[in-house]
Amino acid sequence: MKKPIITEEEKQKIKEMDSTRKKIGYIWDYYKLWIIGAVVLVGLVVYFSVVFATREDKPILDVVLVNNYDDVSGNSKLTQGFVSYVGEENLPGRVTFDNNAFFNLANNSDYKNSYYMKVLAYLEADTAQAVLCQYDNLIGLAKSGRLADLSDDKVGDIYDKYKDRIIYYEDEDGKKIPVGIDVSEGYKAAGLTEYTDGKAYIGLSAYAADYGYVEKFVDYIVELGK
Repeated sequence: MKKPIITEEEKQKIKEMDSTRKKIGYIWDYYKLWIIGAVVLVGLVVYFSVVFATREDKPILDVVLVNNYDDVSGNSKLTQGFVSYVGEENLPGRVTFDNNAFFNLANNSDYKNSYYMKVLAYLEADTAQAVLCQYDNLIGLAKSGRLADLSDDKVGDIYDKYKDRIIYYEDEDGKKIPVGIDVSEGYKAAGLTEYTDGKAYIGLSAYAADYGYVEKFVDYIVELGK
């Protein structure tokens, strides 16, 4: 049998005290750690209950746009265009685009950039399923191992569909790995401000649980540029 927090002896001692103030003071002095722990526990239960009750469902597609300042909100040309392309009735959840990431991996110092680290975390956690960026950033992300090999069966038939647009990363062993797709024309047609070199590429997360909707996005962005 577990020993009670307040023993019968302690209860009797408290009962014999001649004022409520003394009783409260005694209880606080000797049991404050228990009291604080109970309050913290209740607070945590309430906090997580509110979080789980109010959290939004995970988007079915999240794409990070690096070094982009355009409106990519739910009402933007990019989002509305993709939703219309797929058909809202065919989307069981939200589609989001995140352009809060700024780095240039042509500079070695940017491999320590907090935005870059955030994008790596997003890709690895399947928070984001794809990245739209410039060439140096695509290759840098591929170097990190977070981008999918587009020739892998799990990615679908993207490689076969877009062979003439594939961008390769050469690893340390000299092996060329397909990691990106040139979507420059579609990027501009989607209403996005062109990068200074006029080129844009998309890479897919190596950790995505499902590539169905990100493949639809690739199809959409390529179709726009035709």
